[in-house]
Amino acid sequence: MDAVYSINAKYDSVVVPVVHRYAKWAGLSSVLLTGDVIAGSISPRSDEQTLTNFLDSIDSLTDGAFAGDILHNNQRTSTRSGVLKAAAVRQTAGILLDHKIEVLSDVSKLLSDVDRVVEVEHALAEVPGHGIDAVRTGNLWMNAGDDSQVKPDRHILSWLREILDREVTVTEARALLAEAADALAITPWMVDHAIWEAKARK
Repeated sequence: MDAVYSINAKYDSVVVPVVHRYAKWAGLSSVLLTGDVIAGSISPRSDEQTLTNFLDSIDSLTDGAFAGDILHNNQRTSTRSGVLKAAAVRQTAGILLDHKIEVLSDVSKLLSDVDRVVEVEHALAEVPGHGIDAVRTGNLWMNAGDDSQVKPDRHILSWLREILDREVTVTEARALLAEAADALAITPWMVDHAIWEAKARK
């Protein structure tokens, strides 16, 4: 849900409320974990919702009802013929489940198998709003704990444009963040996160 809704949206004022609205409706207590909680193992957990349970929880809802009545957010994946982000969330969850991904720890196993990753990413590319540079999929893996991933969305591209005084492509942005991470001896995710936080909270 985070990976889909955070594309072209403010994190604190849009994404966090959306996630918490679903969590409250579904009776979930552990969401958007931070701080000391993530220092240890966060998956599997006894209070972790499986994708099967997630899909079952919204099975009786139309995409419109899920978006409007539960999430109170009718954003679409694109202003031009995009689908509701709620629909993209459902489709993404279904694809992951079809590929034997139930909980967060299953993603780590997936990412160690290149052939499976290619297969899953090909399927995810069919979900509206994927984008030509697969920003959403990179964001999904990044949220799942792959620190080598970055999400060169409008915040990252805007920051790089301001710093370099020129336009930067998504592909170049990925390379620049990777180089910066290497120079600073930190992960690309940490560079991405620092820039994103600075831009998103302005």
